[in-house]
Amino acid sequence: MNLNKIAYTALVAFGAAIATLVISHGLSGTRAGATEPPRAAPISREELARHNSRDSCWKAIDGKVYDITAYIPDHPSREEVVLAWCGKDASEGWHNKRPGVAHSGAASRLLSGYLIGELEDAAPPPPAAPAPSQAGPAAAGRPDGRLLLGLAPGTYLDGRYRGSFLDRGEMQVGMQFDLRDGRLTALEYRHLAYGGIDYLTLAEDAPLYPVTRQYRQVADYLTGKPLHQIFDLYQPEQVVTDLDGYTGASLRTSKVISAIRDGLNRGVYQWPRE
Repeated sequence: MNLNKIAYTALVAFGAAIATLVISHGLSGTRAGATEPPRAAPISREELARHNSRDSCWKAIDGKVYDITAYIPDHPSREEVVLAWCGKDASEGWHNKRPGVAHSGAASRLLSGYLIGELEDAAPPPPAAPAPSQAGPAAAGRPDGRLLLGLAPGTYLDGRYRGSFLDRGEMQVGMQFDLRDGRLTALEYRHLAYGGIDYLTLAEDAPLYPVTRQYRQVADYLTGKPLHQIFDLYQPEQVVTDLDGYTGASLRTSKVISAIRDGLNRGVYQWPRE
């Protein structure tokens, strides 16, 4: 073999080795990126404090910073309640919406969509409280939801049901729902009233409309759930977004439970169509 061929062979081998190293490094970087989610951008307390108005409202909760500017018009509380926390660490207010009562799990899921970064030098967040479970004995000694239902899942037949809750001769909640393979679907309120107020006819700007919206959130929550999870409604703060003291005085989810059970006791109103 002459010198030119030897040099050419060495050059090809060197190039192949370099290519192998580059590809290997690229693949290892991809694998590392796949297992390590990107960290949120650090935000200083000075930067947080500059966003303290209706036009740009940031707040920090448990070391994370959220830009909630776009959500302010949709917040069920008065606007000044929200604006009071703009540009500040709002962890205390978040965990004490009412004394000793934190915002709901639904509100936490909604908040996560507004995350923009992490607060520099933030204290570690408090340990998360265990979520209520329906698989075993519930909080405060309440038995499992399946036992409360009184019948094993699957006992009730598939079909459409109608039930109501009445108190002192006044129908307050009337519901229609479908049962499919032990799960609730197609929930709707046929009647929703109290003290002469028909909540189903209220305009969105009416003072009590937040109650209507929260009852609808209850129906949305139950859609697709196993039947025994109607007993989750005994803790409405875990189901409804921003259940505050004002609307909480009017929202009585136990009425919904009673209306559903009344429908079950009446039996199938309409058989499912094939």
